[in-house]
Parts: sequence; structure tokens; C-alpha cells
Amino acid sequence: MGLSDLRREMILAAIAEYDAMGRDAFLDTHGYGRARGYFLIHEGQRYDSKAIAGVAHRGVTGRPLRPEEYSGGRETVARQLIRLGFEVAAPELAIGEHTIENLLLKINSVRTDRSKLTDQPRRHQPLTLLWALGRAAQGQPRLETWARTSAEISALIEKFGHADDRPNPEFPVLKLFHDGLWQLDESDVPAASTSTAQRWMRDHAPIGGLRPWVHTIVTQHADVRAQLVLCLLEKYFQGADYDSLLTAVGLLSTSDAEVSLANGSRTPHRRQSTTMRVIRDSVLAQQIKDLHGHHCQICGVRLRLPNGSYAEGAHIRPVGQPHNGPDEPGNILCLCPNDHVLFDRGALTLTDDLQVFDEVAGQTKGILRLAPQHVINIVHVTYQREAAHQVTWRTNTLSSAVGGVTRDGCR
Repeated sequence: MGLSDLRREMILAAIAEYDAMGRDAFLDTHGYGRARGYFLIHEGQRYDSKAIAGVAHRGVTGRPLRPEEYSGGRETVARQLIRLGFEVAAPELAIGEHTIENLLLKINSVRTDRSKLTDQPRRHQPLTLLWALGRAAQGQPRLETWARTSAEISALIEKFGHADDRPNPEFPVLKLFHDGLWQLDESDVPAASTSTAQRWMRDHAPIGGLRPWVHTIVTQHADVRAQLVLCLLEKYFQGADYDSLLTAVGLLSTSDAEVSLANGSRTPHRRQSTTMRVIRDSVLAQQIKDLHGHHCQICGVRLRLPNGSYAEGAHIRPVGQPHNGPDEPGNILCLCPNDHVLFDRGALTLTDDLQVFDEVAGQTKGILRLAPQHVINIVHVTYQREAAHQVTWRTNTLSSAVGGVTRDGCR
């Protein structure tokens, strides 16, 4: 079967279905595997091009094409998508034999020992990777001397590791080397298992850093770098001070910190107090917004400004008193300003299966838009919903007590 009858609106409909279902569910439902070559790029997001084209073909024949019914690649799917005005990219062509999928898989497959004190995965390798990602984000050289590498990683382990994590940077670097993520300018590199290996690193003091293909990806693809950072934070740093950690590794500028002004001038009849809080677009919130292409997870709108797109990072469980919610990926949504206000004020809530519920209209609006690598913590969802219902109950109780105040006034 051919793809020549596809139209742009069919592709957009398939993309919308992909966004609503999420990548894995979309591919599993329609029987497709993950793309290894060509990707459709739409509004900053990457889509499996063959799967999108196959599902879009439902608009031609009434049913999606099965993957075995046609071939994908540059001369078929890519050519038709380009003909329809879409951007198509093959990541592996820019980074040799390796793909972005290959890097994501490797990072997710990193194996660490466990802390005997906390029974949590040790943080040596994750901290080493975050250190390297911070260097890439700042445009620093890929390779660094062992003296500086060991000193900076040791300091990170001491500050952000578990209490029983020894500040030994030799082992995480050696493990990442043997996992194919790190380069060392020495031959006969030992395994990361004994004190002999530790002495070898100190004696040889090898220059090292991310492998060229890894560095190319995380330097040229900010969205992929964001996915990696989110993955590492979620997996290894639950409960940690993200701002402090991301600042230490160079992924959050100290200029983004909160600034408060002193009290303003006084007069005999009044005291004027002015406090300014800089709205901080932290790396964590920015990474989540990048993952969603700055589309609101509730309504799908993306605001376009002269200098780019705009969206807001919204905490599901507020971080301030008395809620004390965490500043972590599972507690943050990408929302437009309107839905941010409605969500914060309890007019919109989420069900445990991530349906958006309009508390004012008393009906479901649809499914929360999701993105790979951004997992919503249902505990925070439940907290926000119950908090909204408590506010509604208190308002209704007060209304009855004072004689039935309605939105239109007193009756």
C-alpha cells in the first residue's frame, strides 16, 4: 500500500493521538516498534515516523496500516512527510553509528551498588553524569584533566551522596568507561572493582570525559539533555535539594535565585512594604516545559511570543506552607497561564487515572497530555484534589451559614 494519498491533517490527527496516549501505548496499540532511523519533528517533539504515517493512513482507508504492509525509510515515509511540509530527521546520521535511543537506553541501564545505610542506589555515577551534562550545557571542553575531574566529582559526592558514600571518583569513571559512555586517553584500563584500579587511576591520571557521540547528542539536543537530567533526578535523587544540586553541577544559574527587597518607605499614616520575588524559570521546570514543547498539558495550547514560546511550570502539590510539596519532576506540570490559575485555585483537578475534571462544570474535560520520561506522582494528584474539595466544602458551608451567598450576590 502506498502513502501518496496522505494529507497533512491526517498526520496531525495521528500526532494528537500519539500525544494523548503516550509513546509506548501508541506503539503497542498499533503494533509498531520504536523508530531506529527517521523521526518526524513537530513543534519541537520527536515522533516515530513510520508509526505516525501508518496510523494516519486510517484517514485514507478507514483503518491504520500494519507495519508489515509497507516499508519505512527515506524514500517512502520520510519523502511523503517532507512533501506534506513536515520536518524529518535521522539522529544517527549526525552522530555516527549511535542513536539518541541508544544513549537513553544506556543511561537507563546504568547499574549502581546500593548504600548499606539507606538501601538506595549509590549516587557516584549519576553525579558524574550530571557533572558532565553541566559542562556540556555550559559549552566547556569535552575532555578534562584527572586532577580537576576527581576534585570536582569528589566534592559533589561529599555534598550530595549518601552518608556512607565515599568520595572516590575513580570507580564511577571506570564504570562509565566500561559501559561505553566515558572516554579515557589510556589503554589497558582496569575494571572498576579493586583498590588496584583506584591506584591505576591515580598513577595514570588520564584525561577523560564523555565519549564524542554522547557529547554531541547532549550538546546539540537540549531536549535529550533534559530527559537525561530528569531521569537521573527521578531515579537517584528523590528528596534531594534539586536547586542546590543543579546549581552545583552547572545546570542552574545562581542568578535564578530568589531576591527579596527590603521594606519600602514609611509615612506617618501608613507603612509601605514592597517585596519582590523573581519568578524563577529553573532548569528543572524548563526541562519539563521542553519535554512538552511548551504545550499546556490540560488544553494543549502553546503561547507564541516574539522571543519564543511560553508556558509555566505548575506544582501539583504547592511547595509553600502549609502544603510543603516537593520540587521534583513528578510534582510539576507544564501549563498555560489560564489553566495554571484554575488548577492552583481548585477549579480544575485530576483523577487518579489523570483525567482533567472541571469542578465548576462538574464534568471531565479530557485526558492530561503526557510525555515520555515525565511521570506524574499520583500521591500529589490526590493531595491537590482533596485540598480543592476541602476549600469547596468550607466555602459552601460558610455560604449556608451566612444566608446563602451566591455568585450573583445575597438572596
